[in-house]
Parts: sequence; C-alpha cells; structure tokens
Amino acid sequence: MGDYTYLVASLPALSLEAPPPFSPDEFRFACQGVLSDEDLAELDLLLAGRAAEGRTAFSQAWAAADAQIRNTAARARAAKLGVEAKGYLHSHSGYAVWLDKDVSDALAKANPLAREAGLDAARWKFVEELAQADPFGRPAVLAFAVKLMLAARWAALDEAAGRERLEDLVSRLEEKAASKGAADFT
Repeated sequence: MGDYTYLVASLPALSLEAPPPFSPDEFRFACQGVLSDEDLAELDLLLAGRAAEGRTAFSQAWAAADAQIRNTAARARAAKLGVEAKGYLHSHSGYAVWLDKDVSDALAKANPLAREAGLDAARWKFVEELAQADPFGRPAVLAFAVKLMLAARWAALDEAAGRERLEDLVSRLEEKAASKGAADFT
C-alpha cells in the first residue's frame, strides 16, 4: 500500500451540497505520476463504475456496500409494489447493519430527491469509514474519488434538464404505448 500523505493532505473538502472544485477526470489526471501503476488501475476501475473488478479490499468493500444499498432499496420498492424482489437482488460479501438502517431511513422520506440524498449520504458515510483503514494511503485516495463522483453527480442535477428528460421519457412511453394500440394519453 502506498503512502500518499502529500496527495491526501492537498485534497479539498467535499460536500454533496456544493459543486466539487474539479471533475473526476481531472482528479484522475492529477493522480498520474503520483499513484503507483496498481493504484492508478484501481482508481480507473472505480471511476468507471467497475469496483467489483478491483483487487483491493477498498474496491471489494465498496462494491459489496453498493450492492447492499441497491438490494435494500429493491426489497423496499418490491414490498411497496407487492412483488417478489428476489430476481432483482445481487449477491455480495459482507453486511453492514447500520447501512441497511440508513438506506431504510432514506427510502422512508416522502420526497424522491430527499430519498436520493439519503442514499448518497449513506454511500458517503460508508466510504469515509473505509478511508479510516489508511487515512493517508490508497483507501483515502479511493474514498475521495467516490465522494468526488457523488458530489459531481449532485452538482450536475439541473431542474430544467431534469424536466426535459422527464418530458422525453413520457413522450417515448406514449409513442411506445401508441405503437402497441393503447389509447391516447392526452
């Protein structure tokens, strides 16, 4: 495991409520020449959303926690709809009781945006705990990358763009329904 004290000490504080000072791609570029080849490859997998393919304890734990979050959400949504969740669940190693509670609390919120914020807050908390394993090593760098991706996702949310995406989705659903002989929705 590399010692990245200088890199970690130079990283800015991040928050889900504020846009990050740079993008995940810019962070990756800044890590070239600083991280070992093995750690840079691990960062690449993480940034590509392929943590499960990673070889480090951090990546494996992060992939398992993300699967646990998604499974808990799938069970809750299936229960609301009265359907079986089994077909939507993914196996994972490990289990964090507090994570299930945080996810359940997030899903209990009435507002969809608040639910998403709660889920990402649980993700944030989980990677912060993972970083404690080596606060100036690879886990801290990888935890920062996950938090940076989460912050960038929230910074990219735009009400006008969201409304446009919703209208596009509704239009496509209406077209698909009409092509199958459904009545006009308007």
